[in-house]
Amino acid sequence: MMRRFAWTIFVSLLLVEFFFVSHTAARLPPLVASHFDAGGFPNAFMTRGGYTRFMLSLGIGLPVAVVALLTLVYSRASDFKLPNRDYWLAPQRIDRTRGLLVVHGIWFGSLLVAMTCFVHWLELDAHRRVPPQLSNPWLEGGLLIFFLITVGWIIALLIAFRRPRGE
Repeated sequence: MMRRFAWTIFVSLLLVEFFFVSHTAARLPPLVASHFDAGGFPNAFMTRGGYTRFMLSLGIGLPVAVVALLTLVYSRASDFKLPNRDYWLAPQRIDRTRGLLVVHGIWFGSLLVAMTCFVHWLELDAHRRVPPQLSNPWLEGGLLIFFLITVGWIIALLIAFRRPRGE
C-alpha cells in the first residue's frame, strides 16, 4: 500500500514538473540567465530551448535515474549495512526490508523533483527583474529546507530499522 502511494506521488510530481517547466519556459527571454554570482547577478547564459531541455533532463532524468538505481539495488540485494542487520535481513523479513528501502528511495526521488521545481520557480522569478537577479534569501531558504528534509529522511530511515521491542 505504501509503495503504491509513494510511486503515485513520485509519478505525479514528475508530471507536474514536466508541465510546469514546459508551460512556463515561454515566459523566459530568448537568452536565459542560467548561472548567478554570489550577489545573485547573472554570469552565464543559455538559450531558452537549451535551458528548458536542461531543466527537464535535470528535473526528470536525475530523479528517475536515482529512483531506478535505488529500486534495482534495493529490490535484489541481500547484504545491507543496516542497524540491527541480523534482525532485518533474516529470511522472514528481508522482503519487507527491501520494500521499505525502495519506498524510501522513491520518497527521496520525490524530494529531488520538488527541489528542481523550486529552482525553476526561482529562475522565473529572477527574470521578472531587469536585469535578472536571483533571490539569494529564497535560494538559501530552499537549500536549508532541502537539507533539513534530507536529514529527516535519514533519521526516519534509521528509526524504521530499530529493532522492535520484545523481539
